Amino acid sequence: MTEKNEQLRAQLIAAVVKKRAAIARAQEIVVRLLEPSIAEAEFLAMLWEIAPHNYIDVVDEREISKNCGYPLCSNALENVPKQKYQISATRNKVYDLTERKKFCSGYCFRASEYIKAQVPTLPLWLRDREPRPSFQLLPRDK
Repeated sequence: MTEKNEQLRAQLIAAVVKKRAAIARAQEIVVRLLEPSIAEAEFLAMLWEIAPHNYIDVVDEREISKNCGYPLCSNALENVPKQKYQISATRNKVYDLTERKKFCSGYCFRASEYIKAQVPTLPLWLRDREPRPSFQLLPRDK
């Protein structure tokens, strides 16, 4: 092998190792976010190291374990509606409750959607080249 090929091989191996480490870290964070109580600052710091599909996994797994899907909420899911749709006569609309049922309240649903929209879509292993964004929580008064 030539020296150039050897360098390319080393770069490729380093890139694969970096990618695997980033994916493993994201999986660790998913597991951590399944726990009932997480500090806001810790939660916001973790968002930089997960992908949107990881956040969706957190919401789904929390619902399966009968916890509110919003990682900052420690409430248990109780009285989950059985129906798939809700009809609002006042607004003349039909609402799909599939996602909404994963949360204990309307606030937690909106707050989770607000966070989900902020999770970066850039591949995990390329994020060290980008500036870290400042994530925001949905204020309680909205």
